[in-house]
Amino acid sequence: MPLKLTRTVQQAIVVHPKDDPDKCLTIRVMDIVPNAVCLGLMGDEYSICRAEKFGQNNNAYHEGNNDESSNK
Repeated sequence: MPLKLTRTVQQAIVVHPKDDPDKCLTIRVMDIVPNAVCLGLMGDEYSICRAEKFGQNNNAYHEGNNDESSNK
């Protein structure tokens, strides 16, 4: 079960590796509108993308690596 947090506008959560709190990702609620929450994400050590795009890119990456390894 995922952790569920309640935040209001301008409140944030911070995510970081357990052994390195200097590499943090800050997720802040920027705005709340009907049917949507606007989030701001800030973290130098992270690439950030939407989950549906991550799945497409991740599958394409693995498919590309599988093709290359079978050609060797």
